[in-house]
Amino acid sequence: MNTKQLSRIGAFILMLALAITSCKPSTTFKITGTLEGLPEGKVILMSLSDRTLTDTAVVENGSFTFTGSLVEPSQFYLMVEDRRAATLSFYNENSDITIKGHVDSLMKAVIEGSKIQDDSYLYSERVKALGEKFKVNELRAELYSRGSQGAVTDERKKEIEAILDTYTKENEQLAIDFIKEFPKSNFSVILVGRATSGKSAAVVEEFINMLDPKLAQLPSVIKMRETVTEMKKTEVSMESFITEASNLTYSVDNTFAGKDHKNVIYLAVMSNDNVCAITSEGKVLVVSPTGAKVAEFKSNLNSKPSVIAVDKADNIYVLGTIVEKKNVESRGRTMQVETPTGVECVILNSKGVKVRDLKLEGLVTATGVRVSENNILVADTRGRLINIYDLETGAKKSAIEKLRTCCGILDFGVRNNSEVLVANLGAFRVNGYDFTGAPTIAFGQRGTGIDEFHGCCNPVSVAFLSNGGIVTVEKDPTRIKVYSKEGAKKIEGIDELVKGCAYIPMIVDTKDNVYLASKTDGIVKCISVK
Repeated sequence: MNTKQLSRIGAFILMLALAITSCKPSTTFKITGTLEGLPEGKVILMSLSDRTLTDTAVVENGSFTFTGSLVEPSQFYLMVEDRRAATLSFYNENSDITIKGHVDSLMKAVIEGSKIQDDSYLYSERVKALGEKFKVNELRAELYSRGSQGAVTDERKKEIEAILDTYTKENEQLAIDFIKEFPKSNFSVILVGRATSGKSAAVVEEFINMLDPKLAQLPSVIKMRETVTEMKKTEVSMESFITEASNLTYSVDNTFAGKDHKNVIYLAVMSNDNVCAITSEGKVLVVSPTGAKVAEFKSNLNSKPSVIAVDKADNIYVLGTIVEKKNVESRGRTMQVETPTGVECVILNSKGVKVRDLKLEGLVTATGVRVSENNILVADTRGRLINIYDLETGAKKSAIEKLRTCCGILDFGVRNNSEVLVANLGAFRVNGYDFTGAPTIAFGQRGTGIDEFHGCCNPVSVAFLSNGGIVTVEKDPTRIKVYSKEGAKKIEGIDELVKGCAYIPMIVDTKDNVYLASKTDGIVKCISVK
């Protein structure tokens, strides 16, 4: 072999080595930034998924640099120290990335070198075009208008909601189409996580399977697979969970005189089926099954009234959230903010006379309560948990933790003094637990169907019927559903009980009558229709 041939072979081997090296994915990132209007200072880089992953860089002559390594691409924040308004959200990955912008409009900075960020831009443009097609911003502004012309008519409201429902469905399909078009994109992994929030195990699995198999080893994909496995352990169908109740139908009892009982924020029921309520002013109200006021007395709370429960002896447990005013700095101004710090529990007899106090440790707020045999169960939306205490001593027995709360709401129901059904609204489902905190069942998912839960987060309340059926409450818009073996049926004839993302109190008496409360419209009673 002559020298010329050896030279050609050597050149080919060198080119091949260079090609292999250039195709190998980078294992580190380098972010080079230039900010006009900030000749010196500091910038902070923080992971959105893990707030502990932060780094700080010094700005010199308007420039800064970050280096590091990521297990997988993810969303980050870039912030200018001491300037809260100067924030940029972007997708970071192991590559050379440049960021160019002005400190006074950091969110509009130009980002180059990140493939996942490019895909994010592409998807955002498609979402924007769809929103403009349906005039979403204009419709939402009209729907929630509080101007001189007042709120929209009921007819127009239904028309707008129908258009927005169509937009939502097309937006969901847009995400599916993007994932199918770009199955190898790391942004598609992000979309799968978004699109499957609040969905059933089967739907989550279906979305994961749209991704390219090469993405299977990403930590986020592995975690989604593990979540599916856990979800499958408890998810049930109505016919397997509700074995007795069949074809349940309810209607509003128009003879019930409950319209005058306003400002009610939580409901309980006494042994004679009188309804016991707590108002926002802290009054305890007792109402007969016909709607007549039986009694009214002060709760003796020193805290903000929250929830109420009744035991077998008709002792009334009134709970309030202890609130302290704290000074908070925001954009150079000092404001006083009410901050919950604990829970007060006062026990009254059926005549309203104080019996004693019950100390309950480990709570920040009280948003739901039930008395079950010798237990008192209290929901705490701030702690995202339900604590179970000894009814006599207040000693904590167990807890149901890591719940998905939303809008300051968390409530639940108890079946047979042994099972807790949680309105796990942030997860768009109902989750069951035993009294040790172990999961038992789960049903529901995000969506507009009758067997699904709609809105920003639902359901807000859940209760058992003595025949084995279940009642759930949704808000914005109000929808009360009764579940039997055949699935769910909506109770017709119920007006909008609350505005926006707000809790709707609900209780069921011994005859399976369902009571709901509205601060403005009083108490509503629903009865079974044969």
